[in-house]
Amino acid sequence: MKPTGKAQPIERPSRAGSLDLVGDALALDLTNTSSGRGTPGHQEHLRDLDTVMQWVAHARILTPGDCAYVRATAASRPKLARAFFGRLLEIRELIWMIATALAERRPVTEKLRASLTAAHAQSLRHAEIKMRDGVFIWSWNPRHDIQAAILGPITLSALTLLMEKDLSRTKRCAGQECGWLFFDTTKNKRRRWCEMRVCGNRAKVRAARARRKVAGNA
Repeated sequence: MKPTGKAQPIERPSRAGSLDLVGDALALDLTNTSSGRGTPGHQEHLRDLDTVMQWVAHARILTPGDCAYVRATAASRPKLARAFFGRLLEIRELIWMIATALAERRPVTEKLRASLTAAHAQSLRHAEIKMRDGVFIWSWNPRHDIQAAILGPITLSALTLLMEKDLSRTKRCAGQECGWLFFDTTKNKRRRWCEMRVCGNRAKVRAARARRKVAGNA
């Protein structure tokens, strides 16, 4: 699947390694590496394997040592690197379509569910169950399979949203040219913005300007 949206991304420096992780789910944080889809403000932060690994390290999917291993392996195997980069973007857009359907209270199609299930099943072939902090978790080693070690935790996060979470809590930011997705953990489920200090404040400023304009024309 190809990234959606007709507008061309604005060429600004990638912030893959510093994006605010406000999705409250790893899978949603991945979708937020592309913002403003379909608008003039569309920004793409994952542009190559280097920016992908910046985000992977930032999201703490892998340890610094494992990230270094992946970078070294990718440098010596460019074909593998290109295949992984393309697959990551496919998974990102798959999750974006699923989460957007949830945010818009639309059914998640069987095709989308099957694609996510198949992607996670492929990663599970390389997973182990390990004890961490007193509980058993799925664990992946990039030295066994790089793609599974990165995509496994992501697809697991997406499946958790579908199977273990309150579906009505998956939402999309109401900010103009944003579109970031998040899981609303507030008690009253009234969160509207990816971040109040960013999109929320911008909306307040626009509303204040609109009121002043109306008052000036009165």
